[in-house]
Amino acid sequence: MHFCHSRAWLLMVATAFVAQPLLAVAAPPNKPAATTAASSDEASLRKAVDAYREAVEHGDVDAIAAFWAPDADYVDHLGHAYKIQAAIAQSKRRAGDDDHIPQPSQKTETLAIRFLTADVAFEDGIIQRTISPGDSQSPGRYCAVWVKRDGQWLIDGVRESLYRAPPTADHFQDLAWMIGDWTAEGPHATAEATCSWGPDKAYILRQVKVAPKDDKPISATQWIGWDPVHQRIRSFVFDSHGGFGEGIWAKDGDAWIVTTSGVLPDGKHTSATNLYSRVDDNTAVWESVDEIVDGKPGLDFRLRATRKQAKK
Repeated sequence: MHFCHSRAWLLMVATAFVAQPLLAVAAPPNKPAATTAASSDEASLRKAVDAYREAVEHGDVDAIAAFWAPDADYVDHLGHAYKIQAAIAQSKRRAGDDDHIPQPSQKTETLAIRFLTADVAFEDGIIQRTISPGDSQSPGRYCAVWVKRDGQWLIDGVRESLYRAPPTADHFQDLAWMIGDWTAEGPHATAEATCSWGPDKAYILRQVKVAPKDDKPISATQWIGWDPVHQRIRSFVFDSHGGFGEGIWAKDGDAWIVTTSGVLPDGKHTSATNLYSRVDDNTAVWESVDEIVDGKPGLDFRLRATRKQAKK
């Protein structure tokens, strides 16, 4: 086994031991020619979003107004609706000759942009707003409708809502079956893992030991937690050989798909897709596919895990 492949394989085993059913992983389809145009549209829209955000930060009333369509409306987090051009005109009158308004006590971040047509797109994001001086920031969500008119992107409407986060443990309900002690075996290695809750079930901690048949043993510690900004599960792992990695988790039916990236002790970069699910309460399967090590294809592999029975 090639050295760099071996090290990467061990890291991938350590990052996501215990889990997934065999899934058919198809090669990505060839991108159609329209992809280039779509990418260009998104780039131009993101440029407009950044320019609007800059105008707001500087309190430039005229620049702000220029980004809104004439008939655009805005609904705030309390459900109050406004005709935005009228509201901006009122702010401009208050500003007087300065034509600037105080910088708002809020920050926004774009999470996703979705195109309905080539000229209509939705921008979903989060907003951090300070209601009054001295208060902590109140997180919220927003959805902005952008339309392209005469080659210029304009805001046609915005809807805001307060974000009330559920208890952190709720995000891990579909991973709770992992909690416990496991053993696993595959063609190239055996492994053991212990999965436990962190304090208040705020994260899942995994301690993994892997014994490959043709290399030195490796152990790793992985933290699986909730990313409240991007609203998804993420994981971080560090191993006993000096490697580390992270993963982004997405649920697809009964399966978990984890997109991983990592760095080996020698500095080589790795990536792979890990696939997880349980077979039953005491059995799980996990495989890693599409591994890339330092730009070259790596190894795919599969482990079948069984839950250790408690001693009587």
